[in-house]
Amino acid sequence: MKVDFRQRLLLWAGENGLMALLALVLALLVYLTILELVSNTTTRTVPVEVEREPGVALMAVRPSTVQVTFRGALNEFQHLDRADLRMLVKGLRTRSDEGTVRITLRRGHLRRAAGLRVVSIEPPEVEITFDHQGEREFAIAPPPVEGRPYRGHAEIDYVPRTAVVRGARLQLDRLHDAGVTLQLEPVNVDGRVQGFTRKAAILPPADAWQPEITPDSVTVKVGIVPDTVQREFAGIPVRLAFLAGHTNRLPRVEPPEVAVRLTGWAEALQGIATNAIRVFAELPADPDAPPTNPVPLRVLLPPGAEADEIATVPDAVRLEFPAENR
Repeated sequence: MKVDFRQRLLLWAGENGLMALLALVLALLVYLTILELVSNTTTRTVPVEVEREPGVALMAVRPSTVQVTFRGALNEFQHLDRADLRMLVKGLRTRSDEGTVRITLRRGHLRRAAGLRVVSIEPPEVEITFDHQGEREFAIAPPPVEGRPYRGHAEIDYVPRTAVVRGARLQLDRLHDAGVTLQLEPVNVDGRVQGFTRKAAILPPADAWQPEITPDSVTVKVGIVPDTVQREFAGIPVRLAFLAGHTNRLPRVEPPEVAVRLTGWAEALQGIATNAIRVFAELPADPDAPPTNPVPLRVLLPPGAEADEIATVPDAVRLEFPAENR
């Protein structure tokens, strides 16, 4: 007995209708899921760059950034976070060496976004202003110093002190006439205990668009100079360092007291007490010889105390023997 196609279809549907319905629902869910995955959108801020022609300098690109909206899967958007997105305008055709042109941005200008669909670019146009290329020599300001050395302070020296900037002639003339100086990237000295040398990049002037700077960096020499203080201890008695044969002939010291000046780290000098300092004047080595005036002084500090410089005021004394002891 022959069964036509319609009857066979009805028989199959009667036997497998539930499975067919489940398959249809599953296919619909898969379709909706895929549609959801590829229908996500995200917007990124993308800088606009212009490839210059020889002899032409850019003055401005307005706006300098645009908002680009992408459509795609969520995992594709993760690539955008790592990509160096940019709008690159190449092959700019100008009728003269100065003026303004308007460029409509398209998907072809976008770099580093392969495989993603671009929904929109806002604003869709940029205005590019250009001028004759010129050059000017600018002074370079000292680099800003970040942090503090472990002790002391930092002294900065750098070479060269000037650099040549090439760019839009009108911009450079305006900046030069205004006395603008080139800035350097900061130099960090935090926690340093000794000097060092490093390169510091020259930063372009804030109002100049894509200038060329020669050289592009300077050599910075950083010296760490100690911050020393001076303390003066007045009224320190001058003692005699007795030598053999002088015990019966005690000279008179003029002046009998001196001031002691100590120079060094503030922390090192802070704990020194006046009564802990000793000043000595030595008698002649020959017990029968008269003292050779003036006599230099020797200062002894308490144990553990240190000073970079030690001086007395006055720096010498006179020893006078009484006539009756001669």
